[in-house]
Amino acid sequence: MLLLGLRLRPPPPPRLRLLLLLLLGPLGAFSRGVLVGLAQTEDAVELDFSTEQPVHQMSPAFLSFTIDANLATDPRFLTFLGSPKLRTLARGLSPAFLRFGGTMTDFLIFDPKKEPSMEERSYWQSQLNQDICKSGFIPTDVERRLQLEWPFQEQLLLREQHYKKFKNSTYSRSSVDILYTFASCSGLDLIFGLNALLRTADLQWNSSNAKLLLDYCSYKSYNISWELGNEPNSFQKKAGIFIDGLQLGEDFIKLHKLLGKSAFKNEKLYGPDVGQPRGKTVKMLRNFLKAGGEVIDSVTWHHYYLNGRTATKEDFLNPDVLDTFISPVQKVFQVVEKTRPHKKVWLGETSSAYAGGAPLLSNTFAAGFMWLDKLGLSARMGIEVVMRQVFFGAGNYHLVDENFEPLPDYWLSLLFKKLVGTNVLMASVKGRARSKLRVYLHCTNINHPRYKKGDLTLYALNLHNVTKHLQLPHYLFDKAVDRYLVKPSGPDGLFSKSVQLNDRTLKMVDDQTLPTLTEKPLSPGSPLSLPAFSYGFFVIRNARAAACL
Repeated sequence: MLLLGLRLRPPPPPRLRLLLLLLLGPLGAFSRGVLVGLAQTEDAVELDFSTEQPVHQMSPAFLSFTIDANLATDPRFLTFLGSPKLRTLARGLSPAFLRFGGTMTDFLIFDPKKEPSMEERSYWQSQLNQDICKSGFIPTDVERRLQLEWPFQEQLLLREQHYKKFKNSTYSRSSVDILYTFASCSGLDLIFGLNALLRTADLQWNSSNAKLLLDYCSYKSYNISWELGNEPNSFQKKAGIFIDGLQLGEDFIKLHKLLGKSAFKNEKLYGPDVGQPRGKTVKMLRNFLKAGGEVIDSVTWHHYYLNGRTATKEDFLNPDVLDTFISPVQKVFQVVEKTRPHKKVWLGETSSAYAGGAPLLSNTFAAGFMWLDKLGLSARMGIEVVMRQVFFGAGNYHLVDENFEPLPDYWLSLLFKKLVGTNVLMASVKGRARSKLRVYLHCTNINHPRYKKGDLTLYALNLHNVTKHLQLPHYLFDKAVDRYLVKPSGPDGLFSKSVQLNDRTLKMVDDQTLPTLTEKPLSPGSPLSLPAFSYGFFVIRNARAAACL
């Protein structure tokens, strides 16, 4: 009768809870009936897991990221990539792909005779007789000058994007070297986007500039994978040139043959990097895959939830907005299965909002709900790799800001990398709380020194304005759990640019050292509490899940 009474009232105060523990003993306190009695309020939620076999397997580089090609329109600013701090942050997210792409991909022309800028020359001179990965740095005066000029360059890039007035720029061998060195020193695999708008009079792709670049990269023995063009569905809008899917397929076949005759014959080719699958874009994707799908290693497409110029804070916390991702994913898979069955699908560029992101939103704690949910849904629906726009660069959707300080989505990405394994399982919420309480389940990343095969990682986000107490399935009830709870830090609340992990603010130890991501162990049988408007990870230890052994 005591337990029945407790179910109908709020949880007992701490003293009564302690008394129950003393009366019932430790085993009784951890039995399922007692815990349900203590936590069964409107804010207690039961979870359902399926752990017999994985539903999908992701790439170890599932969470990857981009550097926007617009950073190279004034190559001086590529020198930022020589920062040891930036490299330390990038290395923390390895293994990953680094995609160099974006709208300016199709307006950049390689000029092997172009001289490096003064800033690039200063950088390379400072690296003489040094191990470039271990002791590389940007000369202080160069870094200070570029950081002073960056806000003006950033506004110029965003203005170009807004008015869609793009002009061709050239980049040098030095620019390629800086980009490749950044990727290589950070443990990243570089994917380089080639200009697809270089056309002959009859609109065939002109591969001569790509060949110059391939020859140079081959001479340097660089290992690079390739793309051709960015969002070809909008070429008409950007450049007044219409290319259909069949022509684009032929262009990729031409590039594939070019790679086959070079040192890159064993490297990968990805495409077509179309925008969201609506209307004519679906037709372009379908025709491209029919004509040229055989030569690509993965199908790439792009997704953003919102327009960064009009997005609101309510949008960022709205589960209906999060759910809008599901339909385009299904559409892409339908097209791929009908044209090139079993071809891998990648999200080749994605973030919260296009047009550089939403000011004061895309770079705050609030953006983490979109990011974590997109990672969870992508994995569950079978997307092999997700490329976050951008690691560093113009706009508001970067992981690292203009002062090389990591933003909330960086820390969220780092936690995901460290804790989440490649085997994807199924988890769901029982009852009505589903849309605002979103849960995802994987095998734990066994490269983490604390965890082993058979462990489970649950990650969850709570969009309710009350704490939710998650209850594990009964067969996991006696397992120890490590909690990694992420909340905003400081007075700005949800719109803070810093975060706490288990009540400690995350920040770098120094420019070359990331902090330890310290867990909070929970007693077996404890409910997994997730406060209002927070997200976190829970590692269930010794779960011995069949799918993870």
